[in-house]
Amino acid sequence: MTSSSCRLYLVTPPAFEPAAFASLLPRVLDAGDVAALRLRLPGANEETVARSVDALLPVTRRADIALVLDGDADLAKRLGCDGVHVPSDAVAATRAHVGEVLSVGAACRDSYDAAMSAAEAGADYVSFGPVVGEPAVERETVANWASAMVVPCVVGGGVTPATVADWIATGAEFVAVGRAIWQAAEPPAAALAAFISRMRKTGGIG
Repeated sequence: MTSSSCRLYLVTPPAFEPAAFASLLPRVLDAGDVAALRLRLPGANEETVARSVDALLPVTRRADIALVLDGDADLAKRLGCDGVHVPSDAVAATRAHVGEVLSVGAACRDSYDAAMSAAEAGADYVSFGPVVGEPAVERETVANWASAMVVPCVVGGGVTPATVADWIATGAEFVAVGRAIWQAAEPPAAALAAFISRMRKTGGIG
């Protein structure tokens, strides 16, 4: 695996007004190459999640990117999402429930062994992170996975423009970002364009 295949995996803010965010999102997606959007709304009720999916799906479909729902496989399937992101130990049950209708991503935190188990259970990708705090995933863990395994990996949870080069160098196929875009000083579209520009300068994307 070479770092030249690295792409951006965008994570939503933890709370937003669906119609307003859906209006903003096309400008953000037009600012650079985004592979997927993960809808992560911790603590939100089912109605809020459903309203958000209804608002965002037309946008992601037009942009030809995957909409991945965080945590709830049943809801993701019922609402027509493209994928679901679940803890690594939930992959087997999730795959049995959704079959091949949805892609299944596995949150593996800092554990290579958890990623191995998730891949064997049918995960379409594994996700390592956060990259800051405790416990934080080590670059060596991501690099070892990217160099040895076919199942692609995402790394995220605190990646910034200042650190993205280090994570691209691991060979990870995707870098997940959220706060670095939504909480930047500049508007989100400009922040995403700047982030991707930094990735290109490091040789991370074509």
